[in-house]
Amino acid sequence: MKCSTERGFTLLEVMVALVIFATLSLALFSALQHITRTSSALSERTLATWIADNRLNELRTGIRPTDSHPSQERIHFGGREWWLFCTIKPTTFPNLLQVQVAVAAEANLQRARQYSRAQLNALIEVRP
Repeated sequence: MKCSTERGFTLLEVMVALVIFATLSLALFSALQHITRTSSALSERTLATWIADNRLNELRTGIRPTDSHPSQERIHFGGREWWLFCTIKPTTFPNLLQVQVAVAAEANLQRARQYSRAQLNALIEVRP
């Protein structure tokens, strides 16, 4: 009988290594999907917050009129379309107005009213 000095992996060892590699690959792929989804949502929320903040600054500086009726507007920003909803109400103080700005990324107006990506509330001074 001849003793073999060659060493190698058995079929069982190769199969176990493939199972471990496949499990790790699935876990990595799942984590990558989660990171991509979270990054996309964060980017969308950041753009929506910028739109809302821009509208509040336009109202504060007098670029836009402070009408008391609710408004809705379709805006193109950051390479996509957004819905902007603005509600202005009087407060108990005569020189202040309460402003609520909501921004949605939905294409459908009804869904946009329900699912806003950013909502800012502020008090602005009434200009005489």
